[in-house]
Amino acid sequence: MRIGQLAEAAQTTPRTVRHYHRLGLLAEPVRRANGYREYTMDDVVRLVRIRWLAERGVPLGSIAALFAADTSEEGVSDTVADLRALIGAVEVEQAKLARRHVGLTSMLADAESGRIVSALPTEVASALTDAVDTASSPGVQRALERERDLLEVLAMTGSAPEQFLHSYASVIADDEKRSRYLASLSDWSSIEGKEPVSIESAIEQLACSILAQFDEQTIADLRAQSDVGLGMPVSLDDVVPDPAQREVVLRVQRALVARIADEGEGR
Repeated sequence: MRIGQLAEAAQTTPRTVRHYHRLGLLAEPVRRANGYREYTMDDVVRLVRIRWLAERGVPLGSIAALFAADTSEEGVSDTVADLRALIGAVEVEQAKLARRHVGLTSMLADAESGRIVSALPTEVASALTDAVDTASSPGVQRALERERDLLEVLAMTGSAPEQFLHSYASVIADDEKRSRYLASLSDWSSIEGKEPVSIESAIEQLACSILAQFDEQTIADLRAQSDVGLGMPVSLDDVVPDPAQREVVLRVQRALVARIADEGEGR
């Protein structure tokens, strides 16, 4: 049979057959006197087997080894190891697809409900949207919008553990905690653009106010987050460009680090 018939019998194309010739997977018959290559049923069997293995994810470079039919203990061991590696790769890809499915399903639910499609958990995104829409002043609104953007970056880059996002949502969802949180944001907004040395007392008062909002559960969550890592792909100067606001963050960070370390030693 000619190459076209061979390809049709194996449900592939002459181009693919020639590719297998170049790779050495399928022997190339010697041309006959009429200039054509004549393939046999053995070639059909070989080609179908190649296609069967390729469709199951076996790389073309590994197919020759499977065809080698090395029945020695070492040969069988190598084949088993190769197949286990291929199965492992499939399982990794399945896990990726499963995560993608969960993400897309969540996005679809957001879209169908008229919510903004977000990388944040629904409870966090909804609470932040409500807080932005009902902000008491333009300054607080800007601060909330910036915070939402930063949380989205953390979520999208995988830098924010799920526990951190749910801890944040619990603050926003609780009326009393949200009230204190928004009051702190209002104070935060009021110090923007001012020289730190001229508002030292306001900076210290705001840092203490923020620290007072960290209860024992939040501290425990932060300790867990410090174990798995929580970071931004940019520096604090980029995240908080205002010097006075940045000083508040630094004081809160230093106090929290000390508190987490002290409570960690006490465990």
